[in-house]
Amino acid sequence: MKSNVEIIQDIIEQVVNQKKIDVYDQYFSEDYISRGDPYFGTGLSVDSSGNKHIIKIIAPGGPANGKLQVGDELLWVEDEHQHYATYEDIKQGFLQGSRGSKYKVGVRRGNQTLEYEFTRDLIKGFDTPKDQAKSDLREFMTKQFPGLKATIKQIHADGDMVVCLLEYRGTHADFEREAVWREAWFVRMSKGKIVEDWTVFDGSSYFRQLGYQLVPPST
Repeated sequence: MKSNVEIIQDIIEQVVNQKKIDVYDQYFSEDYISRGDPYFGTGLSVDSSGNKHIIKIIAPGGPANGKLQVGDELLWVEDEHQHYATYEDIKQGFLQGSRGSKYKVGVRRGNQTLEYEFTRDLIKGFDTPKDQAKSDLREFMTKQFPGLKATIKQIHADGDMVVCLLEYRGTHADFEREAVWREAWFVRMSKGKIVEDWTVFDGSSYFRQLGYQLVPPST
């Protein structure tokens, strides 16, 4: 039987570098959960892969819970600074902000157009189940970074836990910019499969290399 370190090495090589997405199920348990990072926001995740913004995840206990529903179409957003009404304006990002700040959204639910107001608060992070995590990974590796490669720089195991330092390199399909970034991946395993994981991602370096700009908040 392979060690936990060898299993993680196989995952990186086969799933990421060789793009064998179909072997994903061999390495991740049916009850696998990817743990998200805490942040101040509204507690919702949006699918903007088409020409619409569709609510895909709502964090339990967050400000959006009990108001918005999965499948709602986001039509517009308004905060104290401006009104975001176009697809591109909304896509630029509005989900995170300072604790206590307010904004309104308009959504389409079936034949209804509804309006809600939210106050940003502490969100514990999204727990992403196996099927959604697999779909997100497929999208990232085949459409956003089709030539993505990963190198394990460090890897260590202690009981059922494995931690590795990964270095990714690839060219974004839409922006046509090459980027290299690092990620720390913490994994809990059981019977040779991953049951839970956490990631620490160098987002600042990643987004800057793709051409994003860090804009100071308004005072």
